[in-house]
Amino acid sequence: MHYQEYKNTYIDTNECTSRGACSIAPNIASLQELVMYFIKQTAHYIIKLEKSGAVNKSIKYSIINDIAALVSINEFSEQQLFFLAIKNYYLLKDTKNAYLELCSNMNIPCTTIKNEVEFDASTTLSKAISTGEKIFLHNYTKTNTSQKNLAQILHSVIKSACINLIKLGDFDEFDEEMYQQILQSLDIFNHSKIHCRTLREQIKNLAITDYKARLKISEILITKFGGIEKVQVSHSTRKGKAILVSGNNFLDLKNLLEQTKDENIDIYTHSSLMIVHALQDFRNYKNLAGHYGDLSENTILDFATFPGSIFLTKNSRKNPEYLYRGRLFSNDYIIQKGVIEIIDNDYSELIRCAKEAKGFSKGKIKPYTTLGYNEEELDKNLDRIIAKLNNNEIKRLFIIGINIYSEVQKEYFQSLFSKLQKDEYALSFTTETENKDNILTINTGNYMPLATGIINKLFSKHPITDERIFFFFTKCDVMTISNIITLNNYNARNIYMSDCPPTIINPSVFKTFKKEYNIQTTTTVQNDLKKIRTK
Repeated sequence: MHYQEYKNTYIDTNECTSRGACSIAPNIASLQELVMYFIKQTAHYIIKLEKSGAVNKSIKYSIINDIAALVSINEFSEQQLFFLAIKNYYLLKDTKNAYLELCSNMNIPCTTIKNEVEFDASTTLSKAISTGEKIFLHNYTKTNTSQKNLAQILHSVIKSACINLIKLGDFDEFDEEMYQQILQSLDIFNHSKIHCRTLREQIKNLAITDYKARLKISEILITKFGGIEKVQVSHSTRKGKAILVSGNNFLDLKNLLEQTKDENIDIYTHSSLMIVHALQDFRNYKNLAGHYGDLSENTILDFATFPGSIFLTKNSRKNPEYLYRGRLFSNDYIIQKGVIEIIDNDYSELIRCAKEAKGFSKGKIKPYTTLGYNEEELDKNLDRIIAKLNNNEIKRLFIIGINIYSEVQKEYFQSLFSKLQKDEYALSFTTETENKDNILTINTGNYMPLATGIINKLFSKHPITDERIFFFFTKCDVMTISNIITLNNYNARNIYMSDCPPTIINPSVFKTFKKEYNIQTTTTVQNDLKKIRTK
């Protein structure tokens, strides 16, 4: 069966995702290995082609989107990954043939990569899984532990960079330098020998570029949508028809708001889109009713209880479940089973579904959330913190990452905040705190680029190398990994985080990660504070 036919075949559900949090299933891991194998070789030929002036923009976005999609590997079924493998096999074949043709036309010698994978249009799913296993075993035996683990860390940074490159693309921006660094990072894996020194250098350079991209995204977001404010966001609902918009694509949400502004339909945001309520341009839409749920991305509960249609914006990775079939819509790069595809920003079916749904029969009042910040007030608060550091009024500054998801994490930081001494101060990006004399809470709605921008503003005025500053990361994902590496590159002294789940990073890789980047793992508040205060 040709790969185009696979696009329309039945797609099963990844059982691991349906059960909830778990490790990556071996068959899923093997298929991911195969997809990345083809992408890495394709990157080699793209580099060769672009050096000769042959540039294909669609291929750029194809590779970036496919890598970014693999961040949520547990959200994929075997068939979806099989489709990605076939798609990237043909992409590799096309780019290699284009390179060979270019060499022939220009009468220059060609250098090709030896492809040891047997794969073609007749390859079955089981054969693809077996092939992925062989690639994994081959890579496992030819490298030592340090090389393997550093390679996996580089994979994480590549994924983070791809996500941020897509976010820039949402604003019609494209960072060519960042893209080339991603290609170079991928091409490293095509070499017969990969030195640890090379991996470390590539990780460092790409992480810093990724950090700069987050700063650029933060700046564009605020500028494009009329500035940011400190506001009260409603979690209440009101009687009437409704659409829930989930994910993190701002332009998709704005397009929907524009198309529904004259309809009698309320629009509610979900997950990372909460931050739009603090952006001036979005506040002009009267049909933007509020935010549904909290920031925990509890998709199963929130989607099941929402009485309207649901829109998954681009770059959303959600497990739709059979429960929501007929109510879920998406214009994403990969459309999952039970989800209706939106094409060319035509939301008519989404709107029709919302009108036919029961909607909220009555409103429900819930507490507000304080979101965003006032730029002038923020600058004054940061200057005040710096002045107190300079006067030694603050002996320890704790910087706490974005919103806490797990109950264990919540308890840890609530306890930490309660035990702060008078000469200690916390700058917190989690909503689990309130402003006190020695705690400044800035809720950025879990939007990492905004938090990165604020941190950058602080350390443009005060050295990040100050040993009195302690960074605490509240979650673990590829963006956190990239962020920590950047902090280490800039010589931040004290970095703490909890253990990473195996779906994000292998325990052996995490051990190497902690050692390479001088990371402390949190234990108990009492033990951690004792260690910090005796430094």
